[in-house]
Amino acid sequence: MTYDRTAIMKAAWVIVRRFLGRTRETLAQILSRALKLAWWDAKQEAQVAKAVATKRAEADTLAQRSSADLKVAIVALENTDTLGGAGRDRLSDLQAALRHAEAREAADYAAKRKLIASAKGRFASITFTKKDGTHRVMRVQPATLRQHVKGADASDAGRRAAETRAQRHPNLLPVWDAERKAPRSVNLATVSQIKVNGVTHEFCAR
Repeated sequence: MTYDRTAIMKAAWVIVRRFLGRTRETLAQILSRALKLAWWDAKQEAQVAKAVATKRAEADTLAQRSSADLKVAIVALENTDTLGGAGRDRLSDLQAALRHAEAREAADYAAKRKLIASAKGRFASITFTKKDGTHRVMRVQPATLRQHVKGADASDAGRRAAETRAQRHPNLLPVWDAERKAPRSVNLATVSQIKVNGVTHEFCAR
């Protein structure tokens, strides 16, 4: 920890001038006591600044975490035998970060869905990361998928199942794989690039 010794000495002399001539202490005694007080104040300020910086760094780290990762951390914390004050504060921070992450991800997913849908009957190219960590490029055709989905003609059970999947997995987008000629699901969270209508869009995949 680096301290501003000049500022500490100035603070000590402010104390000296306040008490000089008002006590029976000598100048050396007053200065000695003033320096101790000035150093104590400086160390306290340094500790506060360090705590604030640590808190800010933790907040920045939380802001980058995915909602799935935050949910795991929240469940783990909620299952501890005793939270304590620090644990409750940590849980509150995680819950706030989760709300922000879900809002951020929802906007990200909506933007990607809109881009892919804009291809309509044309082809779009999606680059994403598979579960095994490998990258894949898929050519999709939104209009063709609609021809293979029942939509309004689906049974009530089928519609409810589709709605449940969409609510539980908002990151999954059903698409039509033009090369394999079959419906597939793409994890929008791992999409790093979308090429549509002659324009390439880059994303920061998680």
